[in-house]
Amino acid sequence: MKFWQKKKKIAPSQPKHLIGTDPKSDLKLLIETCKKNLHYVNTQQVSTAFHWCLRAHKNKMRKSGVPYYSHPFSVAMILTEEIPLDDRSVISALLHNIPSSGELYSLKDIQSEFGTTVAEIVSGLVKIQHIEEQSIRQLENYRKLLLSLFRDVRIILIKLADRLHSMRTLDYLDEETQKRISKETMEIYAPFSQRFGLGNLKWEFEDLAFKYLEKETYNKINKILALSHEEREEYIEHFTKPIYSAIESDSYLKKKNVKYEITGRAKHIYSIYNKTILRNKPVEELYDLQAIRLIIDSDETEICYRIHKIIAQLYRLVPDTYKDYIAEPKPNGYQSLHFAVYGKAEKMVEVQIRTQNMHFIAERGVAAHFNYKRGLLPAQSVLDDNTFQSWIDLVRLVFEHIGDEPPEELIKSVRKNLLQKEIYVFTKTNEFRVLPNDAYPLDFAYSIHTEIGNHCIGAKVNGKIVPLDYKLQSGDQIEILTSQTQSPNKEWLKYSITDKAQNFIKKYINDEKRKALENGRELFKDSLNTLNISLNDYQIDLLIKHLHFSNLEEMLLDIGSNKIDRLLLLNSISNWYESNYASLKKNKRKEKEKTHFSRKSKSFHFDSSLPIKYAQCCYPLPDDEIIGILSEQMEIIVHRENCKKAGSELAENKSSVFNLEWSSLAAGTYTSKIAIRGEEIPSLIGDISSMVLSLDNTSIKGFNFDSDDKGFKGYILLSTESSAHLNKIIEKIGAVDGINYAERYIEE
Repeated sequence: MKFWQKKKKIAPSQPKHLIGTDPKSDLKLLIETCKKNLHYVNTQQVSTAFHWCLRAHKNKMRKSGVPYYSHPFSVAMILTEEIPLDDRSVISALLHNIPSSGELYSLKDIQSEFGTTVAEIVSGLVKIQHIEEQSIRQLENYRKLLLSLFRDVRIILIKLADRLHSMRTLDYLDEETQKRISKETMEIYAPFSQRFGLGNLKWEFEDLAFKYLEKETYNKINKILALSHEEREEYIEHFTKPIYSAIESDSYLKKKNVKYEITGRAKHIYSIYNKTILRNKPVEELYDLQAIRLIIDSDETEICYRIHKIIAQLYRLVPDTYKDYIAEPKPNGYQSLHFAVYGKAEKMVEVQIRTQNMHFIAERGVAAHFNYKRGLLPAQSVLDDNTFQSWIDLVRLVFEHIGDEPPEELIKSVRKNLLQKEIYVFTKTNEFRVLPNDAYPLDFAYSIHTEIGNHCIGAKVNGKIVPLDYKLQSGDQIEILTSQTQSPNKEWLKYSITDKAQNFIKKYINDEKRKALENGRELFKDSLNTLNISLNDYQIDLLIKHLHFSNLEEMLLDIGSNKIDRLLLLNSISNWYESNYASLKKNKRKEKEKTHFSRKSKSFHFDSSLPIKYAQCCYPLPDDEIIGILSEQMEIIVHRENCKKAGSELAENKSSVFNLEWSSLAAGTYTSKIAIRGEEIPSLIGDISSMVLSLDNTSIKGFNFDSDDKGFKGYILLSTESSAHLNKIIEKIGAVDGINYAERYIEE
């Protein structure tokens, strides 16, 4: 029977040359390693990413004195050797510091050159890096924030590789920084590595972090292990000899012609330290520092159980140490037989038995799915696989649950607490904010200051203009755009979810309502005095019905908020009063106060007391040819004559349509709408706002813009006097640098 010779465990391989001294040889090594370990590699794109990395970090040095590019290069090497993923991940690793290092290359450049997948991965890594630079004191918030950015499994795997290289080169930083990063590594990245099945990373993270957090204890344990190294090697050699002989002579295993290897498994310093705490014994008195791992080159799991039986016949089993992770794998996919036996001098030896496939998954964790030796699987296939995705969903719980809770408990917790309950965003000055999931820019604006919320007209998210209905995401950096002419309205309640935003919006609306009621009451009283009319409550009720209001409050609100023109109000009250209470002057007065409208097929006499509204499909202005449509609510809706919506209503004969003249309508200010498209220039909206607000008799009522690959497009609402006035505004907006077109809006 063939078998592998016993061998010492080899540490993760490192480049044989000094990184950073020769970029050409570095690139050559990276390409060769990619070809050796990855399923597929686009060498041209890897090479391009490497050269981008060189240029972006030119003349920059690390604290160790080596060129800065050596860091992203080393991360890329880890992703080809220790956590082999795919070429997209390698490219992303090379680029992951570029967007935050300067203005040479942007995320847009990365997307254009390397595609959307790489750009999204790099964006996620940049956000995590940005978060690490913030002062987030609560560990729970930090975990949740990182978790919320976990949209692609590769993002966190690359981040683990990034952190691993940082920990390996931590010697060059000051002690305070060493401890801060080590604490973060111990509390965040080590547990996360374990849940991803990356046991080797977890152990190295713990040992390296422990080295800086407890230097004296670390050095003491390390020294004891070094002194006893030869003794332990000799003990393991004597311990495994009978096992080799028994396997060799087993008839069942002979028939299977099983290949296998037995290796001594070094105990990790941090785990030894935990044992000294648990057992309250010094390191010198711990006798179970020996461990072996037996790996078989076969997929037949019954062979593992057979070898367990052989070892159990040779050595006495330690009670309560048997764990069958083959029959019941861990949530992260880990499989192995675990048990312990008493060897010579009653020293305890821990034993693990697993197949080569199990070992590959145990060592590589999630990465094994990307590049499995016995059937290479493209990364996208893994990401699209429902079974794999279910496992990934479970892994995402790690930041909420650092311990070893059973999967069913984790799932219950998720159902109860909903992971994405909160999002974590930043102000323009990198101030941290926690908001509910699905929060809007208005929620963010009110979280900063009430006045900023009240005057919000839009927002820039990560440098791009977004409308008020945009839903914020974790990691977003937000700048609120404001205008002093802007104020809250009922629509805002649809685009806010926080109690603070909702309460302030409602408060503003209620305050304005109260002011409008007071103003309306005064104006109504003044109107009656002007007409020298006195009305009792009964007569007021009749007037309210005549003016098509449901109650007094509704009428006073419209009067107080200037929705009804003062002259129109006087005429309406006068007409009604003389029609009902001045019969001697009735005919003469009615003829004088009626306005004549005509339509091709019919003539109408229309009572000017009916409310007049201006259509929002075409926003008519003085100088426009207009028509009036009598709605089912008995309101005159004023349209531009060329309005398609008005034409369709006329064709359906659902309302009476009249020719109108502006001379018959009250003068005032009017709302108009301009459609705009322009280039994605950060200061452009501000330039437009400043220009518009500098014009006489003009104010901005609101913005609504969306970004796309061509720049931005959207609308601006204005208060204007006439179509001639609006045309001047459009001309000035069109002359602003970066504007592709500006035109008057009309609904198609």
